[in-house]
Amino acid sequence: MEDFSNGEFHEVIDDKSADPKNIKRLVFCTGKFYFDLLVEKEKLQRNDIALIRLEQLFPLHEEKIVQIVQKYANAVDYVWAQEEPRNMGSWSYLLQRFEIRDPKGNRIQLKVRSGNYYSVPAPGSSTRFKRRHAKIIESVFDNQ
Repeated sequence: MEDFSNGEFHEVIDDKSADPKNIKRLVFCTGKFYFDLLVEKEKLQRNDIALIRLEQLFPLHEEKIVQIVQKYANAVDYVWAQEEPRNMGSWSYLLQRFEIRDPKGNRIQLKVRSGNYYSVPAPGSSTRFKRRHAKIIESVFDNQ
């Protein structure tokens, strides 16, 4: 209740549990999908991954993202993760607007981890949804 009454909105939220010197992969995500990723990160004890939440996509707060990217100077892998199919959700928006540079000055190329291309957002079956959802989460934490 304290956060609701006295807190404030954050456009970009850093991973407070991440130790910058250990981070090799930055995973950008938004919404409730963060919490699914957090559960898996903790389960796998992945201290080499930081989960960064982009809670406001427009306008994209590049200066805040840059500050976070600069903090994780050892990161070599940058991922956008979404539970929606690849042709839906925020991926196409970020693909056009994410022009952030890493600490070495190279333009960051986001890799996408999402569902395959589908004509509808919902699979029509809770079993199929759970299977697809688990596959996306697994791909975020793979070593590729």
